[in-house]
Amino acid sequence: MVLKAEKKENLVKVRAYKKVSDQNKKVNKINLVVLAAGLLLTVLGMEKVGSYLLWTGMFVLFITAISGILASGSLRRQR
Repeated sequence: MVLKAEKKENLVKVRAYKKVSDQNKKVNKINLVVLAAGLLLTVLGMEKVGSYLLWTGMFVLFITAISGILASGSLRRQR
């Protein structure tokens, strides 16, 4: 009985990790467009707007990376 409960707990944690991972992939795809737009605007001479987009993109990239690290850490810690 203890094994079944443990296995169920493992499955719940794996599902939670996959959910976070899939969500981060979607956010990163959108973020790539934001970064590309920021870079394009910077190259075209609109440095102020391009800079804001680049900084926003870098911030979102940092947050999603931290989210992924925390999710994988909680998965590893349990095993």
